[in-house]
Amino acid sequence: MVWTLALSAIAAGLIVAAFCGDAACIQWMQAHQNRTVSRLAAKLSEFGDWPELMVYGSVVLAIAWIRRAGRLVHLVLCMMLASTLAGAAVNSIRLLSGRTRPGEREIRSGWYGLWYGKTFLLRKNKFHSFPSGHTASAFAFFGTAAWAHRRWGWLLLSPAGAIAWSRLYLNAHHLSDVVVALIIGLLLSFIVWRRAGPRVRRWVDARWRLPESPTGHK
Repeated sequence: MVWTLALSAIAAGLIVAAFCGDAACIQWMQAHQNRTVSRLAAKLSEFGDWPELMVYGSVVLAIAWIRRAGRLVHLVLCMMLASTLAGAAVNSIRLLSGRTRPGEREIRSGWYGLWYGKTFLLRKNKFHSFPSGHTASAFAFFGTAAWAHRRWGWLLLSPAGAIAWSRLYLNAHHLSDVVVALIIGLLLSFIVWRRAGPRVRRWVDARWRLPESPTGHK
């Protein structure tokens, strides 16, 4: 209970700080634009989108399945599930928030909810800034591996961090969009690993008899 309250307070503090730092972050990123770095950021964004993560996960999953690597099958299935849930969650929030992207110049910056005038904002990318879908999906995907292997797995959050940075550098998101998405991704990855993970493990075990997982899932 104490840890839950402490982590909740830290998360709330980070979110408040991020909203306060939105304008300064945008100004800094715009002042440090570089063509080569922009190309790198664009590639990172492509790598970190949900469909691409599912493709990479599916390839690893297929190889692991063929090689009968049950623990890896278990982990990758959980990673893909967490990323999918995070993507669904942030897309729902984005539709309700209707926040304009920082790079949008034709529309006044703001939160427009479901409607802009008479226009329903479903699939209107200009209004889908909050939270960042790339960031949430990436942190849920790689965060699951981090929860599974806590001693060294947090290094796997480096790609997710790079993807989050790319969204800021490309002026596609506000700082607060990324921070909230990061928290959502890590939270859902934890829930999936702790709650759904054991069930996925049993499903895999039903196909291959495996020794107990060193991560604690039976």
